[in-house]
Amino acid sequence: MGQRVCMTFSNDIFERVLSKVRDPVAIVEEDPTVVVETTQGDEDVNPTVPAVAVEAKSKVSNVSVANLFRSPDTHPLILDLALLRKYKSEWLSWELETLVSKITADFSTPTVSDINLEKVQACKALHLVDDFWLRWEVFLPCCAAFNGMFADFRSMQVPDVAECMVAVDVANRIRDDMQWSQEINTFLSVVHRHQGIMCPQPPLDFVKVDTEGFPVDCASIMAKWPLVRASGKAPTGATIEDEQLRRMLGSWVYLEMARARLNTQLQVLQYV
Repeated sequence: MGQRVCMTFSNDIFERVLSKVRDPVAIVEEDPTVVVETTQGDEDVNPTVPAVAVEAKSKVSNVSVANLFRSPDTHPLILDLALLRKYKSEWLSWELETLVSKITADFSTPTVSDINLEKVQACKALHLVDDFWLRWEVFLPCCAAFNGMFADFRSMQVPDVAECMVAVDVANRIRDDMQWSQEINTFLSVVHRHQGIMCPQPPLDFVKVDTEGFPVDCASIMAKWPLVRASGKAPTGATIEDEQLRRMLGSWVYLEMARARLNTQLQVLQYV
């Protein structure tokens, strides 16, 4: 799948990625819920548990200039932006050993954590090749890294809907010139069905879920969804629609926590 030559990137790549990170349209849709910023990684949140309410307050992130490349909480886009700001597109052509050596020297950090190297490598892959948007075998390890987890190359590592939402959200901010392949669309459709979420929401609204044999009215559910999302309160009823909305809200809260962490950590960039 066509590899893009690093040197074809212009020096405004940092500004282009940063503009997408700061883009309010990319971050929120239709006045969504404000969520809590935590000092825990996304992996500590169970997105399958419906959120009854979401408190509209924030906490200070534990990510700083000193631990930017060591903290497991550092958002992958913050790492990407830090490298682009310091080295422009040059770092995309470096071997891993060279990159680590440069980071430890130029960012005054004793080491780079293994999980952050995974995040950096995943971002690099999206900058240089198209396969994340085309092949599930590439989508999976990048998705794991973007969610703060190590990829398992020995056994099938199936993400849930919330983790896929975070991965696609990251990808949309790195590049906007790609179309999703039918292979990825089918894979994400199966992920939705496996978790019992039949009505995809942004940024996975391009996915077409096969609802055959499942009595669900997505038009009715999506009509109710903006109010549920804005209030942060899941329905308590026992209908199929109520259960769908509960599962959707759980995934949405997980995504918003990742977005909130990204927004909080943006202020660190001015000091690197």
